[in-house]
Amino acid sequence: MAELAAVGIAASILQVIDFGTRVLKRLEEYQSYLGEIPEGFRHIKAQQELLLDALRQTEAAIKTGALANETKVALLPAVQGCVQQIQFLDGILKKTLPTADDSWFKRARKAFESVLNDQKIEKSRKVIDGYISVLVYHHTASNLSKPLKGKTLPCFRAHTLTVCCY
Repeated sequence: MAELAAVGIAASILQVIDFGTRVLKRLEEYQSYLGEIPEGFRHIKAQQELLLDALRQTEAAIKTGALANETKVALLPAVQGCVQQIQFLDGILKKTLPTADDSWFKRARKAFESVLNDQKIEKSRKVIDGYISVLVYHHTASNLSKPLKGKTLPCFRAHTLTVCCY
């Protein structure tokens, strides 16, 4: 079971990175074409960059063997959830973001569809936000649990109180 989770999480991370990169490219093309991204998608763009970074770090930890099999099993549903949400957003982007070749009528229709999808986009963004929180928390917690190996943490002096972080 653990071996399947390791393969599953690695494949899912690659899927999220692939779809996430596509979503970012679409948004960047749209921004370069019209100069501005619709508000709902601005949050998605900022979020995607953080999500992809967190997943690349998780992927690196998997490749180096730094993650226990139990951790891979635990992270798999979150990563698979990210895949589903990003695929969903990619589909909406395909339908709603205009391209340079679109006629005026087609652009107007896509703008209207974009407004109709605002609630779906916001809901998906919040779900992805939760997954990002889980992944970032996991990455932070796993780094905190590593021994310092001779490193010392800084002490801070505020007035007469000294706080040492170790």
